Amino acid sequence: MQAVEAGNPIPMPAARVLVRALRAYLDGTELDITRALGLRPRRGGAAEVPARFERRRARDDLLGLAFRSMPGKDTTKAERLARILTAAPGSTVITEADLFACVEKLHAEHGGDLPSSGRQILRVVRGETITGRRENR
Repeated sequence: MQAVEAGNPIPMPAARVLVRALRAYLDGTELDITRALGLRPRRGGAAEVPARFERRRARDDLLGLAFRSMPGKDTTKAERLARILTAAPGSTVITEADLFACVEKLHAEHGGDLPSSGRQILRVVRGETITGRRENR
């Protein structure tokens, strides 16, 4: 909002939310602009604030990148990633460069909002969360 009021370009995460909402509203797939923007609750749930939704989507993308860079079966990878994420930052030895970069970024940007179990990670990487289902509409 501050960027718009100051006449500056809209930051990319906010622009994505606005474009997605306006496209749905203008093409008629969403008749309520407040719902398209995530300002009204979905049926049976609380409203997803657009900024929180975008932040969660970015977190889920990083989790997916870290997950896919690991070898092994899905459940093994998910459990290993959960152990890494629940350990104190810097206390886990990680040899894979891509995985390390993703985990560091996850801790830096989403430290208080990380899944703590392999089951939660599998739900995220399989798109079985509110964020994932909303992306796949």
